[in-house]
Amino acid sequence: MNLFRFMVPKSMVETIRSDSTVRQALEKMRFHRYTALPVLDEEQRYVGTIRTDDLFHYFMEQNDFDARAAERACVRCLLTEGQPPPLKHTATMHDVIEQVKEHNFVSVVDDRGCFIGIILRRQILSYLLRFYKEEENM
Repeated sequence: MNLFRFMVPKSMVETIRSDSTVRQALEKMRFHRYTALPVLDEEQRYVGTIRTDDLFHYFMEQNDFDARAAERACVRCLLTEGQPPPLKHTATMHDVIEQVKEHNFVSVVDDRGCFIGIILRRQILSYLLRFYKEEENM
């Protein structure tokens, strides 16, 4: 199965650079109403995903919402260990399904680790729903 069929290309995905500030991440997520953003380095390699939970934990550890402190801290510092690895563009459908069971989207990278897009959970579910409907009609 060709994963590119399901992928939203990088040009249509909001991302944030790893050297951006926490405040920039917060504002971008708030403006677009996203709960997560892929984080890329200066060479467009995938570094991780920042989630609203990461921002929440950051402000809880600060024990205060201080916009000035959020302007000094960088996004890279918020990335937690244990994040799911991005999928390679050669991944199988089984790999995709395993990842989207737990996350709203899965980041996809090329052989060099450069971010090329995301696969949304809803696209995979829509695809699988067609098989379910075919079974019901039999």
